[in-house]
Amino acid sequence: MSDEDTDRLRARLREIEADLAALRAQRDPPTGEPQDFGDAGADLAAREERDTMIANLEAIRDRLKDRLEEA
Repeated sequence: MSDEDTDRLRARLREIEADLAALRAQRDPPTGEPQDFGDAGADLAAREERDTMIANLEAIRDRLKDRLEEA
């Protein structure tokens, strides 16, 4: 792997780490306040979507780290 490829992977890794930090910061515990079914469902869907995005970014991050270690 060339130095340029390594630099590109490291830059992408930094972007992913920043995205992960931002997504994790958005995780708030449920308020415990009563909600109607629509609001509760929307909140649950948003939480699940965020958790899926975090899991996907973590997987990409791990693959990038593996590639950098091989270099």
